[in-house]
Amino acid sequence: MPPAGFRNSTVPTPEFRESLRYPEVMPKGPGFGEPATFESGIYPDGTPKMKNGREVPHTMMFPGKRMRNRMTEENIRVKAGKERPDEGKTHGRSGSGVIGIQRAAVFIMGAVTVLATAFPAIAAGNRGEYSGIGCPRANILGKVLSDLPWSEVLPVYLGGTAVGQGSSPVPENASRKKVCGCRDSLGAMNYGVVMGMWEPAFLAEFTRKPGCFPVLGAEIPVPENTLGSLGSGLDGGSDIGFLHAHLYSFPLFAMLNLFSDLNCGRSEYLDMDLLYASELDPAWQSELRALREFPESRLTASAAGVSSCGADAMAAYNGKVNNALPHCAGAWGYLYPLTGWTGTSGGTAENTSLLAARMLTLLHRRGLLRNTMGDQALCSGEHSLTMDKTLYRFSMIYPVPESGRSHFWGEPVTAWQGDMRIPPGVHEAVYVVWRYRNCCLGAGGG
Repeated sequence: MPPAGFRNSTVPTPEFRESLRYPEVMPKGPGFGEPATFESGIYPDGTPKMKNGREVPHTMMFPGKRMRNRMTEENIRVKAGKERPDEGKTHGRSGSGVIGIQRAAVFIMGAVTVLATAFPAIAAGNRGEYSGIGCPRANILGKVLSDLPWSEVLPVYLGGTAVGQGSSPVPENASRKKVCGCRDSLGAMNYGVVMGMWEPAFLAEFTRKPGCFPVLGAEIPVPENTLGSLGSGLDGGSDIGFLHAHLYSFPLFAMLNLFSDLNCGRSEYLDMDLLYASELDPAWQSELRALREFPESRLTASAAGVSSCGADAMAAYNGKVNNALPHCAGAWGYLYPLTGWTGTSGGTAENTSLLAARMLTLLHRRGLLRNTMGDQALCSGEHSLTMDKTLYRFSMIYPVPESGRSHFWGEPVTAWQGDMRIPPGVHEAVYVVWRYRNCCLGAGGG
């Protein structure tokens, strides 16, 4: 049944709309009042029916009009000099302000009624997916010296000899040469020794809230027309989640000037900077767009292709990375499609690790990241559309840092206590992405 003054649940009657503009013009019908006539000499509210020998018209109306009537009488008495305007009376402008407030209140109540009926989401209290989702501050630069697993740099491969002991092995496809040579900008050949080591290269962060950058400790307004999803997981099923991803350059050794060599001390980035933001990438938010951009996902989008990732997961549980199955991410799951949608059964640590693998694969497929490992990368890294999964390792730095070691691509979260590093109620995560780099130490490079 529509409310009083409405034709149906959403459309008000013309009389009700007119009453919002002029409260004294009431729609006819029960509850709105008719001109009152009574047999007695007074009206029900105590107003005399006769005054100075003349009949006083009376209408059942809003209290605002009766107040305006009294104000009019008082103004007449003030002008006649019978009363002073400051003797505790209501007059002129103050009365009109009260009337304006009452009219505004009636208008707002009517508008809210119409909107709540027309838009059930507002009536249910759904103020948008942003409500209740905060944006934490990771304070990464304050944690670098204390929470970074510096032992991951070792061993350093220098001239065919491994120097130092560490938990990160030398990748299988790394250069095994002892000496090397690179041409400088003048074309002259410079010789040196082959060097290989793990170095912090990127920061990868994941958040539910678009425009939230925990590494920067700030929120950046993002136009809603660039978003395919609000990133809260509310527009998916109970087993589906969505996270936004950001990638920063993090050439820590170059930032600290740890190497002065013209080749090995040189990086494609000189400082920390934002390289990728999924809020501006339609493919990260749409599986259909990702399918069109990366058609190789069609080759493995089958029961056989997905089930083959079981062998990759078994290899990960045995401490190995299997490059023979590039569409798999070890124990983290199926790599494709390269979007931010994941199942939520694996937990935040596993899901964000899978998204980190997807983001790196996506940027390699677009030719935006370099391959820095192997004989072909001794003089400078090469942009490659394919990626060696042994090129990268990861260490969580937020919310609970993984300061003892890093984990390889697809390593089960139980091996590095990933779930224990995500406190209850925390949905953001930041990883340091380690990259193995081969270079020709002592050669100027081209």
